[in-house]
Amino acid sequence: MRFLLGGLLCCLIPLIHAQDDLPPAYPRDGASKLLENDDVIVWEISWLKREYPVHRHRYPHTGVYYSSGDRIITSEEGEARDIHTDAWNISFQPAGVTHTETGISDEPLRAVFVQIKRPVAENERLESDLSPFPQDGPLDRRANERIQVWEYNEQVSASANELHRHAHDAVVVWFDAGTRPNVHFIARDTVHYREIPSAAVRVFVFEIL
Repeated sequence: MRFLLGGLLCCLIPLIHAQDDLPPAYPRDGASKLLENDDVIVWEISWLKREYPVHRHRYPHTGVYYSSGDRIITSEEGEARDIHTDAWNISFQPAGVTHTETGISDEPLRAVFVQIKRPVAENERLESDLSPFPQDGPLDRRANERIQVWEYNEQVSASANELHRHAHDAVVVWFDAGTRPNVHFIARDTVHYREIPSAAVRVFVFEIL
């Protein structure tokens, strides 16, 4: 039995090291870093018409696709799926996912992804007489234990010009008429009037919980 266990450990150790040696999802061809701080890394990503190496997502991430496109995703087990993703879909993926991807559309799928570097924040109540964000009726696009995603678009009235406070760190991703992504970070407990630039056509606020 001792020899059997020793043999199993010898087989598992190279596998563990192989898993640790996998590259992260980004940087890679077609991915540009837009912003980084202690809490997040924000990437603009295009799934180019090429194969990418097997990689592991080190961080949970969320984001928005802003140009429709197609790709093939192949899992660790070798299962390949053709995926079509429409523009303005919201993404969330936990850490630890390992796969490879291949862009297959002539016009590549494009997105802005927010990698979340820090653990879940303590739910410390901040005392304030100011209204918390949001108070002006954006669309609730997605929520779970790590994120809350809000959207302002043509169907949502312009942001009220009212002083408010952010209870959570947030990444604002906004697009102008040319569908160019722009990003900025709002720290927890920030107090201000509005986060929507006048040139924005669509605005997504990714609160990090």
